[in-house]
Amino acid sequence: MAKITTTDRDPGKPEDADFAVIVDFKKGEESPTRVFTAATELIRSFEALDRILAKSVDSSITPVMVLEDVEIGSLKVWLKNALRSTDDQALKDLDWRPAVGKYLVRAKYVVLRWVDQDDAPRSLQELRKEIRDLAAETDVRRLPDYAPPDPSGLVEIAKQLQDAKKMLGPNDRIFFEGDEGRVEVDLTVDINPEELAELATKETIKMPPAEMILAVKKPDYLGNSKWELRHGKRSISVRMEDSEFVDSFQSRKQDVRPGDALRCMVAVEMRYGYDNELISETYAVESVKEVLEDLNDQDDLFD
Repeated sequence: MAKITTTDRDPGKPEDADFAVIVDFKKGEESPTRVFTAATELIRSFEALDRILAKSVDSSITPVMVLEDVEIGSLKVWLKNALRSTDDQALKDLDWRPAVGKYLVRAKYVVLRWVDQDDAPRSLQELRKEIRDLAAETDVRRLPDYAPPDPSGLVEIAKQLQDAKKMLGPNDRIFFEGDEGRVEVDLTVDINPEELAELATKETIKMPPAEMILAVKKPDYLGNSKWELRHGKRSISVRMEDSEFVDSFQSRKQDVRPGDALRCMVAVEMRYGYDNELISETYAVESVKEVLEDLNDQDDLFD
């Protein structure tokens, strides 16, 4: 028979747990799902972060996060890093799991501090170097060949952490607790998505304006967002920089409907990451030369 007792005493860290995610919420407020959703998204972010971090030590290591305990009062979720490895000769005769487990927790502190940094420009390269140095301290491979983590992956983790923080209210708090103590996540720090994109960018290539015909999926009727256009079968979000055309459209002097097309001069900006892969493409319509009506609709009317 199971016996359940209640107590106000902090039960402390479970024996096998590595760290805890804590959401301290204001009781009696609406939208209770925010607490559980935020905790879930934080855990998902840490799972994805572990996969990136483990590669800096050895590509054969696969981290698996295990639930150890859940405490109530504030929502406190204790988790453990369970580590697996394929048959790698460098790891066969070494008890590497404790060292790698500690590294994964220490690196989380580093990433959280970097995300909350609001008093100086963030450096993605310095973050990668600090994590690489932590990986080297594990001495798992017995060689100085530890790779810095994937920059695009770290930026994506930062975005996920930002999204998790935004789910909570002004009276809620988030903590991370491990061997280095408890630290509070700053909910007031909000990293601009454009800043994150810049951090992940190694090189930007700007193509000179070229003439294109783009089909209209969704015009910008309000004037505060991008136009949704289509080039062939590919949908693109386009910044409209032809102010004369925009003014004419907003004042209803120029009729543009979904299905029509724009013959226009388009500039394209391409961003490449540190792995030389394309991160993003930005399209800007510098001038609209002609609006091409969708003649198929007219044919249907006559039919």
